[in-house]
Amino acid sequence: MLIKLEPWEYEYASYIGIRRFTANWDKSDASYYDRSRMEDDRTAQVASAICELAVAKAMNQYWTASIWDESKHENNKFIPDVGTNIEVRRVRTKSGPAVRHKDLNRDLIIVGAIAIAPEFKEVEVLGWIRAEDGWNIGIQESYGKIIPRERLNQIGY
Repeated sequence: MLIKLEPWEYEYASYIGIRRFTANWDKSDASYYDRSRMEDDRTAQVASAICELAVAKAMNQYWTASIWDESKHENNKFIPDVGTNIEVRRVRTKSGPAVRHKDLNRDLIIVGAIAIAPEFKEVEVLGWIRAEDGWNIGIQESYGKIIPRERLNQIGY
């Protein structure tokens, strides 16, 4: 499903991404991150926020547009991205979205989305799957499992 953002949606999601970036301006990477394989944090934050907004639009759900700095992470890390139980996973280099062990036993839905470069004005929403189902069929990676996109359920009304 291709979601085209309206100019105001693009602007708002970009603003949220930039706010997330500046809220963690001085935060260092986790020790296991390989910076050479990552895109810059500003771009990643904007693209992720755009994916969240697009998924909310596709699923007709509330987008929290949450922002917090590292000091508030423990209190906020379980707030879903969209609605009451939807985690949006941006797909950039893998074949589908990731599911992590921390996603299990929380009644979460994982939704995969691709922000289409270079401007991210469109998002391909790949589909959804229950976290436990994704874990059971996922391909093992060091940080969790990758859910093959062809195993995702399509979004429809």
